[in-house]
Amino acid sequence: MYHHRWPVRMHKVRQWYPSLQEHRVIWRGPYIKGPAGAPLMMGEKAFLVDP
Repeated sequence: MYHHRWPVRMHKVRQWYPSLQEHRVIWRGPYIKGPAGAPLMMGEKAFLVDP
């Protein structure tokens, strides 16, 4: 079980449509994942760009 919440960025998902018998790409997010009432974890990320 999760003990905190965190932000989820927008991302693509291949959603199955049974009536069409095919996958279609849809976009999900952004949203907050995790149980309601749990503390929100916001981390900072640093990226190194090495030429």
